Amino acid sequence: MDRTPRRTLAVRIARRIGLVSAVAIPVVYLAVSLLSAHLLTRTNNQPSHLDPRAVGPDAVAWSTRTADGLTLRGWFYPRSGPHRLVILVHGMGGSLEAMAELGRDLHGRGYAVLLFDLRGHGGSDPARLSMGRRERADLRAVMAWAGGQGYGPDRIGWVGQSMGASTILMEGEQNLDIRVAVVDSPFGDLPALLNTQLARHSHLPSVFNPGILLAAHRAYGVRTDDLKPIRSVRRWGSRPLLLIHGEADSIVPVGQARDLARAAGPSCRAVTLPGVEHVGAYHRDPGRYVAAVDGFLKAHLR
Repeated sequence: MDRTPRRTLAVRIARRIGLVSAVAIPVVYLAVSLLSAHLLTRTNNQPSHLDPRAVGPDAVAWSTRTADGLTLRGWFYPRSGPHRLVILVHGMGGSLEAMAELGRDLHGRGYAVLLFDLRGHGGSDPARLSMGRRERADLRAVMAWAGGQGYGPDRIGWVGQSMGASTILMEGEQNLDIRVAVVDSPFGDLPALLNTQLARHSHLPSVFNPGILLAAHRAYGVRTDDLKPIRSVRRWGSRPLLLIHGEADSIVPVGQARDLARAAGPSCRAVTLPGVEHVGAYHRDPGRYVAAVDGFLKAHLR
């Protein structure tokens, strides 16, 4: 039997499969990358279940506008007289609710407190998440509001968690009005972090990481390659920082906190806690946490 026709047919089929694969694989890769970038940067707006009076009976509904036209919303807890103001900044995917208990405790210690949602979170206007880049404008809007209320920079303490903490560090590089900050579980180098964490969040093999990051940048304007607070803290100078980080942090390795502390220099007091997960220090020991934050703020705020 002559097998040549069969071999010729097999070769043709193999070529067609190869051609289809050569076209289909990049298309599928691009489509999956775009979808993943969309999901990872989508808004996290959710209705709040917080009773604002549980933080303090003097809750005042709060809002302000950013320079790019978004409305931020939250709750303000005033104090009569020339008191210090604490501004609490939550992390990615969270909301002011994540900071409410700490806000209650600090308000109970005599501080005026602002709890607010970053853009794209909670009750604030929808916006794509940008890992701290565009969120810096939110901090500037809050600062402008605080100034209008008579709070000078030397009476404002910033307390941030995770992405909120990193945003404070990055904004503080050039905004010298951010003078005193407590940062809990910040990332120091987002590109390095994404090398290990992006696959975990996307639930895809790491081979998709470059495609997702490129799609986020090109399709949604979310650039991450230069989001490195470790560079920012080198320009903080003598402004005091309190850095809190759990040694068991499975999201931001404690090594990034140690690198941040070294880069910040002697103005940074770093506290690393054994067995504590990401932003878990407050709930591990609320009394000790609040006492440390309170003592730090009172030592450095007017």
